Amino acid sequence: MTADKFWDLLSKKITAEASEDELNEFEELVGAHPDWREAAETLEILWQQSLPFENSDATEALKLHVEKIRQLGIEFNEDHSNFSEIIAEEKNHRWKTKKWLFSALGIVIITAGFFVVKNIATPQNKTPSTAEPISQVITESGSRTHIQLPDGSSVWLNASSDLTYNKNFGKSLREVNLTGEAFFDVVKDAAHPFIIHTKAIDVKVLGTQFNVKAYPSDAYTETSLIRGSVEVTIKNRSNEKHYLKPNEKMSVANNTDEGLKKITKAKPLLLTEPLTYYHTDSTIIETSWVDNKLVFQENETFKDVALKMERWFGGITINFADEEVGNQRIYGSFTNETIDQALEALHEAFKFKYKIVGNNITITK
Repeated sequence: MTADKFWDLLSKKITAEASEDELNEFEELVGAHPDWREAAETLEILWQQSLPFENSDATEALKLHVEKIRQLGIEFNEDHSNFSEIIAEEKNHRWKTKKWLFSALGIVIITAGFFVVKNIATPQNKTPSTAEPISQVITESGSRTHIQLPDGSSVWLNASSDLTYNKNFGKSLREVNLTGEAFFDVVKDAAHPFIIHTKAIDVKVLGTQFNVKAYPSDAYTETSLIRGSVEVTIKNRSNEKHYLKPNEKMSVANNTDEGLKKITKAKPLLLTEPLTYYHTDSTIIETSWVDNKLVFQENETFKDVALKMERWFGGITINFADEEVGNQRIYGSFTNETIDQALEALHEAFKFKYKIVGNNITITK
């Protein structure tokens, strides 16, 4: 009954229905189970954002991923692992509240893959009492998710990515920090420009759709514009500014050890070019991941593709026993395939060999 009590008290706390005694009981409960506090804080953040998700989707999500909840330290017995049974125990006047709350739980656990939302303080020279709280969304490798920011702007976050923003986002400034990859659909607000900070560049917009790919281990940070206009400021070039038109992509060399190793003399440090389209169906490759497609074309080496596959499928490592194979140019498009199916399809097309041992994949001639 302890877990059931946790959910009951949490829902009352979030909806301001808890009495003082119930609040004290809740604090005692999470004090005795520290791992539960993160789940509670995550739900409270989502509640404040008022995300519009349906209960039916969350019901199926929780059934499929109840083990992930157990990993947070919250145990469900078989009699209460069903969403509808938990909700049915509540009084009728709380039905809508319970429905939304447990839907939020389902979103936290599985949306498009497991992600974490946290409240943290900016790591500046501030005391804890004056530190500025921010929200953080993290996606694991092999997962993607979609969130809505307080101003109504939508963000799709790709695998192995980290997005942070101030809790007062939208009131005076609209700024986010990104490590990894995200697609933005920004609500227009001329009085409050939207700014994305990465290690290599800052991207400033008023209202538009665009993609920013900023993995520090990649050779380049890329900004791909779908519609509208964006201003790109390059940090290590005296804050040099550039402007993109729709269907353009700007690539800026990453000033990181890993990134610089991948820059050859033949590659420029700054490049503006048209977006790339997959030759079979005209899919825009730079944003195909938003539609749950892993697409790559012949201008990418197998090594580049392997890194994308590691992030896409999650939990795997791809190594090349032969440099020639790693530099081979390949192309492909995958949606619901497993890593085994994807490798087999590429093997048939490009005649390399591969061996899978656990989570490690070795590519040879």
